[in-house]
Formats: sequence, structure tokens, C-alpha cells
Amino acid sequence: MKKLALFSLLSITPLANASTDLVLPGEKWVAKFDKFICAAFGPAVQRPEALEKINLSFEKVTTDSTLDNALIRATFEENGVTCRYNAILFADNAAQTSTLVQSIAYVPGGDATTYRACLEGKALLDGAFEATNPYLYYGHPHNLAFMMPGVGAEGVCGAGQAAIGANFVVTGRIR
Repeated sequence: MKKLALFSLLSITPLANASTDLVLPGEKWVAKFDKFICAAFGPAVQRPEALEKINLSFEKVTTDSTLDNALIRATFEENGVTCRYNAILFADNAAQTSTLVQSIAYVPGGDATTYRACLEGKALLDGAFEATNPYLYYGHPHNLAFMMPGVGAEGVCGAGQAAIGANFVVTGRIR
């Protein structure tokens, strides 16, 4: 059933070319990036080294009305070029996990070949989101943190911490 839901999402999501963002049908809620965290209700921590190296900056996340699908938007730098990153994640709300469904990274304003300028950063971010990772939904105002393994959480969160969270705060409803 899960594969059917993912296939359905992909079939209605237009394939992005090298110069447009992905589209999440039925966007209803928006949240702005707030901080990196090690745990729910935790204080802000520094961006981990792997994300610092690419100067990653999360912008926002939008979700559909079911809260099953989320679209994350961010920018990063690779070889002196600014790249945009979009990722659609499928959330299993019962298990409180998310998994990467589709992503794209491209140079804004570039032609169809400029996606190649962003491959390393895209691979790093895809690697952080592609496994079935926990997400945290907590507090008031509502916070949503997507946990990312493999980006150096131990360096900022301490020994044994495998993942760091990109924390977003819900700012409202999309009309």
C-alpha cells in the first residue's frame, strides 16, 4: 500500500527540469526553518560540519492536508555556485518516520545542464533523507524536525548521537 501511495504522488507531481522547483499537490501548511536541534525541546545547536561546508540554508517546509507528504526547500553552495534543493518526503505518522520520495538540485536561472553543478550537495542531502528517519512533532507553536543521519551530528550533539534535526516552526495555513 505504501508503494501505491508513493507511486500515486509521483504520478501527479510534475517532473521538474533543471530550473524549477518541485510541486507538492494540495499544499496546506507552511513552516519556516528555525534551528538545528539534537532532541525535541532542545536548544539550538550549530550546523554540523558537513552542512557547514556546503553552506546549507533551509528555507521552509510545506505539507499537504493529510500531513503525509512534505516538501522541503533549501539552498547550498557547491564549487562557488549557489544551488536550490527540493525534496518531497513521505511521512508515516503512526511510526513518526519520513522517507525521501523525490528530490532535485539545480542552479537557479541555469540551463538544463546546470543540475550537474549541484550533484555532490544533492547526494549528501539525499543521503540524509533517503533512509526511514524519525521526525519530531512537538510543542506550541508546533515544531517539526526532520532528523538527518550521516551529516556529523556527533560533532555538535555529542558522542552516540547519530542524527541532527532540521527544526521548522509552523507559521500558518496556505490559502
